[in-house]
Amino acid sequence: MLTRLAVKAPEQIIGYHGCTRKAAERILEKQSFLSSTQAYDWLGEGAYFWEYAPYRALEWAKSRNRRSDVEFAVVGATIRLGECLNLLDTEYIPDLESIYKEFVATLEPTSIPKNTDRGAHFLDRIVIEAYCQAVERVADVPFQTVRGSFPEGGSIYEGSKILRKAHTQIAVRDQTCISDLHLVELLLEGQSSGR
Repeated sequence: MLTRLAVKAPEQIIGYHGCTRKAAERILEKQSFLSSTQAYDWLGEGAYFWEYAPYRALEWAKSRNRRSDVEFAVVGATIRLGECLNLLDTEYIPDLESIYKEFVATLEPTSIPKNTDRGAHFLDRIVIEAYCQAVERVADVPFQTVRGSFPEGGSIYEGSKILRKAHTQIAVRDQTCISDLHLVELLLEGQSSGR
């Protein structure tokens, strides 16, 4: 009996990118994003999106810039995941563990980058980036996106496993996977949702 190949990730998702209103206008005008290359970006290089989480995208943008004269916005996009390093399943975990072991074997223990409690993921970024680059050297199609779940924030009430800021994030390495950019209007505190 033949079995169908499992669906490993959705073909496409809706992603939300929080930023200043000025940055959102530039993104919409140019129809492209600046790829983040920060040493602390946990999913490696790419344009970052919150999967199906526009309010979390806005909250993140506001946390990055506390000036009162700045207006914030959320850009929505359809993202085709394409060749996706999907960290929501275990398929790639053994390979990532191997890359990590190879990497740390070349360093003194005090030289190994560390992730921080404040959300800087220096170690994760290096491992994911090294893996993506290794795959790119040998694969016909390199990873176009990286998708991961991130447990963040405290419990919403005592004993709860629901975390205040848990989310799924996407790093888009190949921007041809991004389409249908649009500015998102959100109901903010004090507005009525009509429910």
